[in-house]
Amino acid sequence: MFRRIAPYGTALVGAVLVTAAIALISIRFQVRGLSAFYLLLVLWLGTTWGRGPAVAGSIAAFLLYDFYFVPPVGTFEVRGQSELLELFVLLAVALVTGQLASSLRRTQSAAEALAADERAMYELATAALRSPEVTAALSLLSERAERLKGVSRFALVAMDFGRAVDLAGGEVTPDELRQAAWSYENGHPVGAAISKGAVTLMRTRPEGGGAAFLPLAGGVVVMRIEADRTDAADLRMLAALIGLAGLLLDRRRAVLEAERARGFEASDRLKAAILSSLSHELKSPIASLRAGLTALTAPQAGLQHEQRELLQDLDGQALKLDRLVGDMLALSRLEAGVELEREPHRFADLVGTALHQLHAELKGRKVKLEIADDLPPVEVDELQVGRVLTNLLENALEWAPSDGGITVGASANENRLTAWVENDGPAIAPTDLDRIFETFWTRRARGSGLGLAISKRVVEAHGGTILAENRRRGPRFTFTLPLARITAAR
Repeated sequence: MFRRIAPYGTALVGAVLVTAAIALISIRFQVRGLSAFYLLLVLWLGTTWGRGPAVAGSIAAFLLYDFYFVPPVGTFEVRGQSELLELFVLLAVALVTGQLASSLRRTQSAAEALAADERAMYELATAALRSPEVTAALSLLSERAERLKGVSRFALVAMDFGRAVDLAGGEVTPDELRQAAWSYENGHPVGAAISKGAVTLMRTRPEGGGAAFLPLAGGVVVMRIEADRTDAADLRMLAALIGLAGLLLDRRRAVLEAERARGFEASDRLKAAILSSLSHELKSPIASLRAGLTALTAPQAGLQHEQRELLQDLDGQALKLDRLVGDMLALSRLEAGVELEREPHRFADLVGTALHQLHAELKGRKVKLEIADDLPPVEVDELQVGRVLTNLLENALEWAPSDGGITVGASANENRLTAWVENDGPAIAPTDLDRIFETFWTRRARGSGLGLAISKRVVEAHGGTILAENRRRGPRFTFTLPLARITAAR
């Protein structure tokens, strides 16, 4: 109470002292314009305490000057118009001077507060970004936020691949974690938002006082703010701290994603190495097994017809196993980034080779070609693209009915050739269209799930794309290949 009254008391006492000083000077000297001393007093009051004390000093100066120095002296009456004008000029100049001084004081105070906030923010940001542990830096930031007026809580929750993790600022309840996850997933703040560089409070509950949730790029800020205790400066500082928290959470998420990517890369390398090793180890025994079965089915072996049929079935199963091992070996090489042997080839020749390899399976089937004779050549690895065509044709044979047709087509546009393999038959489930190229995923009861996965990797290794879609007659697989820069030999 005393601090609020003291500036006004100082204004009154100062006006009395200035009046006494003017009286003393007037007794000994005849000096005009001594009322300017009041202006010095008002200026000092405005710069020290603001507009209120300056106005009080102006009014006191007006009354005292009128009472002691304006004839008739000792009364508040004014005899002439010039004396009245002088009094009002004194009052007006005093009020304007006080207002200007008060504005200057507020501007200076705001500048000092802003400079102090910037220094504090710089020191905090430097300490946080230099900290090797992001969690420690976030804890430091939370402590600084909770020192602001009206901020009773400031916790940080990270979203690690869909899972809410309490990082800093005290314990977060399971219910708050669920609310934080909802706020992050929906991108919707609850109870507070940042607008024009400051935190803006929003009442989302009738009773108020609950925790506010503000989603960031890498997590969520959980805070509790007492609206009646905060001011604009604190809300601006709080917004700056939230921005710094967002940077630190982004830094943490980038580190986690890098570690996760390295783990996946190591896992892929290990898987590729195991597949390659197993494939090499199995190739030789399978080749020996097939050679022995072929020898036993020869007439010189002297086996009966039923025994030869059984051995032929076994040889067929060994052939399937050999192809499976070959697919695993091809997949491991593709994932290891084996360089392709690219040469210009006519796409019609590649299709013809694949159809020739499957002539027995395609016997009696309707196969339609939609490939123009003047189609530009493609620059591809003949063996690998032939594997793609074989896999897609086998897939079409698997799902096309016995009386259904298969279409192989291609067209060129700019520097790409777009090819497709389409068959009559049932559509692929919409939920499976994106999964169909995953390794070991298959719709077939006895399929390996490698054919389409290999096809995708071969096409992507050539810089192309492949996709599956449902058309009116049945599924269509479309892929792109690069056109050759020189003409292929016929």
